[in-house]
Amino acid sequence: MIKISQSNTLKGKIPNKEDLKEEITASLMLVYAAEQQWLAILPILQLAIGCEDLLATLQKFQKDGSVHLRRLEDIVEIMEAKITPAEHRDFEVLIDECYDIIDITPRNTFIRDAGLIVGMQQIQQYQITAYISLLAQAKVYGKEKIINPIKVILNHKQQEKEILSMAGTNQMLEEVT
Repeated sequence: MIKISQSNTLKGKIPNKEDLKEEITASLMLVYAAEQQWLAILPILQLAIGCEDLLATLQKFQKDGSVHLRRLEDIVEIMEAKITPAEHRDFEVLIDECYDIIDITPRNTFIRDAGLIVGMQQIQQYQITAYISLLAQAKVYGKEKIINPIKVILNHKQQEKEILSMAGTNQMLEEVT
């Protein structure tokens, strides 16, 4: 999650434009790091999934994720900032949960696919929340040029969440019944 505690550093003082830029840049780096981590785990998830429909969904997510990264890089450029590595332990915990599901469930089973869908839904919800937070900060910062690309990414993430909730449903229902 975007670190809201950063705002506490401004408590009691009126934030100037540089303080706001610093805060949004830090949040942007966290979102960027999370997007990179999501793209890194997608090929692993694709290998672990048994459901064809879900596999196609993940392939689409990978393609879309690359576009999201480019949009974030454009936002970094507009902010006149540099991409710096950001440690994102919260996101790593969600990814580790997916790895745990892969480790403890048999390959090509309903239980593995269902477990991974739940894990990916948690990741998606986390990303949506992070983008909403980033959007709120962008509005405070007052840069229209970064608000619209964030809205586009957020909209795509919300669509991905809906697609993920339906992916593989028919195939998995057939396995159960």
